[in-house]
Amino acid sequence: MNAPAEAAAPLPRRRPRRSVARHRFELAIFRVAAGALALLPRGASRTLGRSLGRLYLRFGRPRRRILFENLAAAFPEKTPDQISAIARASVESIGAGFVEFLEVSGMSEDEIRGRIRVVGEENLRRARSLGRGVFLLSAHIGGWELGAIRAGMLGEPISPVVRPLDNPLLERELARRRTRFGNRPIAKRDAARDILKALRRGETVAILVDQNVLAREAVFVPFFGRPAATTPALALFQRKTGAPVVPVFTWPEGDGRYRLEFETPIESEDVAGEDRDESVRRLTARYMEVTEAAIRKAPEAWLWMHNRWRTRPEDR
Repeated sequence: MNAPAEAAAPLPRRRPRRSVARHRFELAIFRVAAGALALLPRGASRTLGRSLGRLYLRFGRPRRRILFENLAAAFPEKTPDQISAIARASVESIGAGFVEFLEVSGMSEDEIRGRIRVVGEENLRRARSLGRGVFLLSAHIGGWELGAIRAGMLGEPISPVVRPLDNPLLERELARRRTRFGNRPIAKRDAARDILKALRRGETVAILVDQNVLAREAVFVPFFGRPAATTPALALFQRKTGAPVVPVFTWPEGDGRYRLEFETPIESEDVAGEDRDESVRRLTARYMEVTEAAIRKAPEAWLWMHNRWRTRPEDR
């Protein structure tokens, strides 16, 4: 709904400036923590990651509230004990995944191949054979950062679309880990030109589509029974380029191992008489339908602490 003409428009919220000293301190803490983790046995590092997740659940009160509200709304048929069990397993999975990303991103290529097995690679090969470039549709499930590293070892590197951290020093450290085996991350802000260039070269671009966006940027489609503000960018790109969209998710299998699973490609099909907006809405709804189906297979593997339904249709 538009505000009355005489009402003053709200000023955009500015993020507080971050000092160079703070950036350096955060980088130092990160490097010390990563170095300490490298000295731990594999099982101990995972245990630490799960413990950090539980600690966050205990003391991160705003995120804990979002976590339980999201789960209760998504699974109204489940009991409070079942919701609590999924919540606990979810934060443990996120904590373990972060620790394992630090651990695996420093390993050799052979070691990474041994930790992350690939299923459905023929779906990726088939999409690439069309010669129009490929989109990988993914979500914050299990070890999504690890999956991007492993996917970049399948024939050619990939270009994940990422949101840069507020700390540029930490961002460079993270980029170093992401790009060790040739991947070429694309910064989320003003990414359109780089994405189109990659597709024209027949390359593979990975996009996470399971996060909330601002109302003015969103198309609202069903997600766990509620309208979810979702970026239309992937649908617009697919309509423009004809590139197939291959869903892919990185599932934890226990003992620090993961399964990178490629699903059947989603093609952009023209529907007679359908205008652009309806086509974008239909494609976006299909992406979220596939994502929801994946999450329902193992709900404990998804990032439920994200405020996915914060933006509502009436916020427009």
